[in-house]
Amino acid sequence: MLQQRGIDVAVSDKVEYEGAEATKIGRVVVFMMGSRITEKDVAAAQQFTEEQGGTLGILVVLQPPSATVVAAVRERCDKMQIFHTAELQFDITTHRKVPPHRILSAEERAAFLQKMHIRDPVTQMPLIDSQDKMARWIGAKPGDVVEILRKSETAGSTPYYRCCVADVTL
Repeated sequence: MLQQRGIDVAVSDKVEYEGAEATKIGRVVVFMMGSRITEKDVAAAQQFTEEQGGTLGILVVLQPPSATVVAAVRERCDKMQIFHTAELQFDITTHRKVPPHRILSAEERAAFLQKMHIRDPVTQMPLIDSQDKMARWIGAKPGDVVEILRKSETAGSTPYYRCCVADVTL
């Protein structure tokens, strides 16, 4: 997953973190959390990531996170992500039913919004939740525009665009 984001995983350093195994890979800090975690653990992991000079913290948990933990991560979704180990056992991008997703670069995003006369992507575009499996996999953050290439037998491949938001239900 990190390699697909363009992060060099060959260079990594173990870092001392209480209560979990932590590895710094580039500007990403990956935490292997063994027990059930709380919202306080999410906040502490974010603070530790920032202290280590990281821009993103990834929590890998053995037990599915509770709704309150997911809500805590959602509040920090530009700096923190959470994955259950079962989600990392299979690369969902290789499944035939999952269309390719990618985040538009800043230049592509600006050109797209100008071409489509979109002033406010959050209100004028379809949305993708920051906690959507593919959004988390590719590292989409609120404000990113995600291009989805839908395949059709009649039309070939058609791009579809969504704006990433912290919470679609709001």
